[in-house]
Amino acid sequence: MSREPLDDAELILLLKQDDANAFKQLYERYWFRMYSLAMNKLRRKEVAEELAQQLFATLWQKRHALDILNVKAYLTQSLKNLIVDYIRRNIQEEHYLEHLRFYFPSGSLSTTMAVQYDELFVALEDALLHLPEKTRLVFIKSRFEQLTIPEIAEEMQLSDKAIEYHLSRALAFLRKNLRNFSSVWLLVLLQ
Repeated sequence: MSREPLDDAELILLLKQDDANAFKQLYERYWFRMYSLAMNKLRRKEVAEELAQQLFATLWQKRHALDILNVKAYLTQSLKNLIVDYIRRNIQEEHYLEHLRFYFPSGSLSTTMAVQYDELFVALEDALLHLPEKTRLVFIKSRFEQLTIPEIAEEMQLSDKAIEYHLSRALAFLRKNLRNFSSVWLLVLLQ
């Protein structure tokens, strides 16, 4: 005698009661659909996988507060929000990285200095991408947008102390990872 699969509403009720099996069933039922939607929008396999995983991690984390009438619609809308956030973040980061290129004027550089600048820029760009997101954003807002700690704190809805922490963390990380560069630009940037 085979048992009928549970419908989404039953799975959500069980999920609210910390039923890992209900979560697993929802995951198996909807993960590929959510991954495919993200892949269709972003055309980047790793990012689509990451966003689908993030979607289900959030579903599990918020399981006690869920009030879902239509699981497919809820997951689809949540994923669309994650995709929009991802795109916004990428646009901002691309803008900041482009701003970084202008922060260091390269038009009047000697060949040696231009090569050093290019190497530094690539290393800095790579190092920034290895920072945690909040830490990277705090650094970018501080160094490239010239915002003050209180301005960053207000914009990111964090305390001044949290901003100071992220900024000092970013500076320590960048000093360590860019220590092989002896550049005036780097000194200005990491002061």
